[in-house]
Amino acid sequence: MAQYKLRERRHENLLDDLLLARGVAPEEKEIFLNPDFERDSHDPLLLPDMGCAVERILSAKKNNEKTAVWSDYDCDGIPGGAMLAEFLRTLGMQVVHYIPHRHEEGYGLNVSGIDKLKKQNVSLIITVDLGTADHGCISHAKSENIDTIVTDHHLVPMAKQAETSIAQRDGASIANFQQEIMRARRGLVLPEALAVINPKRADSKYPFPDLCGAGVAWKLIQAILQKIRASGQPFDYAQGKEKWLLDLVGLATLSDMVPLLGENRMLAHFGLRVLRRARRPGLSALFSLLRIKPATLTEDDVGFMISPRINAASRMDSPELAARLLIARSAEEALPLAKELDKINDERKGLVAATVKEVNKRLNLAGAVGDLVVMGSPSWRPGILGLVANSLVEHRGGTVCLWGREGGEMIRGSCRSGEVNIVELMGEAGGLEEFGGHRGSGGFSVGEGQVHELSARFSAAYEKVRAQTSAAQEIFIDRELDLAEASHAQKNLERLAPFGIGFEKPLFIFPGVSIGGIRAFGKQQNHLELRLSRHSTPLGINGIAFFSGIDSFSKKIAAGDSADIVGHIERDWRGAPRLRIVDVI
Repeated sequence: MAQYKLRERRHENLLDDLLLARGVAPEEKEIFLNPDFERDSHDPLLLPDMGCAVERILSAKKNNEKTAVWSDYDCDGIPGGAMLAEFLRTLGMQVVHYIPHRHEEGYGLNVSGIDKLKKQNVSLIITVDLGTADHGCISHAKSENIDTIVTDHHLVPMAKQAETSIAQRDGASIANFQQEIMRARRGLVLPEALAVINPKRADSKYPFPDLCGAGVAWKLIQAILQKIRASGQPFDYAQGKEKWLLDLVGLATLSDMVPLLGENRMLAHFGLRVLRRARRPGLSALFSLLRIKPATLTEDDVGFMISPRINAASRMDSPELAARLLIARSAEEALPLAKELDKINDERKGLVAATVKEVNKRLNLAGAVGDLVVMGSPSWRPGILGLVANSLVEHRGGTVCLWGREGGEMIRGSCRSGEVNIVELMGEAGGLEEFGGHRGSGGFSVGEGQVHELSARFSAAYEKVRAQTSAAQEIFIDRELDLAEASHAQKNLERLAPFGIGFEKPLFIFPGVSIGGIRAFGKQQNHLELRLSRHSTPLGINGIAFFSGIDSFSKKIAAGDSADIVGHIERDWRGAPRLRIVDVI
């Protein structure tokens, strides 16, 4: 169970106090609160291999070569791929946007997809949000006389694939190349691509390593424009026109697991500004369908409403649908796509709920399971298992690893945890074909013959990793507030937004709050709305908790109770302040 700790107050002013708690010194305050496009953008040519990548793309343009933008299928890769493909087409290039099928092709490049592009006379592949680890596939593309430019922000998420391709390339066993394999894992051995543009490369001179995949693709666009404009040649692309592409960069930055600091904060800030203009018919149709007011769009709207629908497309076998929505040219074209995407998202929700129910049923039959759950079924769809694992962790805590079959004999799974480092867990388990991810979430693949070993491997690794991890998660509360202060605090918070990884939304505790009416809402009646009041706020304000019931908190709640509420302050759809409840204690 989480342990709450109230931060020491370092400044009486709430805004200054919140900034200090997040490492922003007083002399940095104004710069931080006022992102500047020119000041906060770093030179794209500082990224490794950027110069030769630009030359190759301009050569393809001059020679009228067919180019493929190969992007990941999530809400980083799809917007990034759509943006880069759209931009290259404005240069007059022939461009195919290729998005691999999650369940049939899996993550990254693959030989069959490269062969399809070869048949379409593609001679240049530019990746978005993938490619750093795809040694074998990039070597295959090279053998087919296809050049590859990688734009990515990952550091070898699939070490086993890199190991295998290194061994195959040199015609010797992996055992003879341990040093090279270890260097590959650290990102020091790169695939045989024409260029590998990745700010996390060990030899990168780029001052900000934490761009998302679409952010790296954006830097490529900047570099291309910089080169063309410096040449003095006639060019029908107005200075600054590229800033309209920041809606897709911002969408990806707010959706991916990257810190909202430095250049990312600027990209998210201006990305939201462009998104609020709703210039893209596809996004405008989606906003209308979801009853989002574009002018007041927030990072929460992106994270809870837009991103899940973009991601649902690939989870439910239709990644191209999301890409088509983002580049739609008219409302007539966009509206059916938005409706279909929303329908697919509803289907995804239903599939997740059914799988969660099945997992819980199996857990109940098994009796006491402990803090680690390792479970799977050949009938489970891997694309939704991360969401299922998330739901289980939210409701029961611990660590959850689930697997399903993803075409052929390959087993793919997802892990989620709020207590141990998932990447460390998977690395310690061993025996995985591929794995990667972040501290709290990750994915893996394993051959069908090894699936019976998963439970034992993960259990042993879990005990070892947990022994090195603090037993209880400590959550910091920024400040104690009276309920009456919520409205004033909200005005300060709006100056700090957007919030995200590395710049978390402030968490407050409101003591002695009276709980009035309790209402369940949502299609499945699985969300809560509470009417909260205190003597200083007799009219009260609302508090909401998604995917929660009256017994979901540290203290079971009932109408008429008095309790301390832990939560975030936000605005509801009418613009009034409300609490996003984290816990009742």
